[in-house]
Amino acid sequence: MDQTSGRRTPHPAGALRLSGALLLLAILPLGLLLLPLQIAGNGGMLRLANLTMGEYRVSVYTDPTPVRPDTLDVSILLIQEGVEGVPEGVEILVRSRPLRGSGAQQELRATRELADDPRYHAAKFGLGAEGPWEIEIEVNGEAGRGSATFEVIAREPGLLGHPAVVVLLILLPLGLAGWWLLRMERREAGSGSG
Repeated sequence: MDQTSGRRTPHPAGALRLSGALLLLAILPLGLLLLPLQIAGNGGMLRLANLTMGEYRVSVYTDPTPVRPDTLDVSILLIQEGVEGVPEGVEILVRSRPLRGSGAQQELRATRELADDPRYHAAKFGLGAEGPWEIEIEVNGEAGRGSATFEVIAREPGLLGHPAVVVLLILLPLGLAGWWLLRMERREAGSGSG
């Protein structure tokens, strides 16, 4: 306690902890706002990586993660050995088939027009039902052809699929930590005055 004014003086270490916690609480929401910018566009969960189909190298991504029954973006990155840019004259088909339960099989053409990134081909569609699905990619071009499959499980996002709930779950422990640090600071200031 300051003898001349009768006020308590804050403990320097406690003030440093408190300001650090408040800074973290201010920076974290900004980072969470930037997170969707990093995952936007083609990409998502890598399902098949660098498969060789003739002279082509094929990588397949799906978005969103986890896969939802109402919307699926299948993005295919196709690279031809010895050729710069996106290979021309290649047809890519995407087929979906339910492994059990209900749902209809689909076949769509993946195009560069549907892709958010011009280096990719994409097919965007809804599976139509929850459960396990087989997705097949078929590539047919002058420099090679081939197909590959992978499985996904479509499910509704649930409570944790909502961004506001995720942000709350992240900020709640930080808020409790800030409250605890503030309480400790007040306790130290109170014990230092006696």
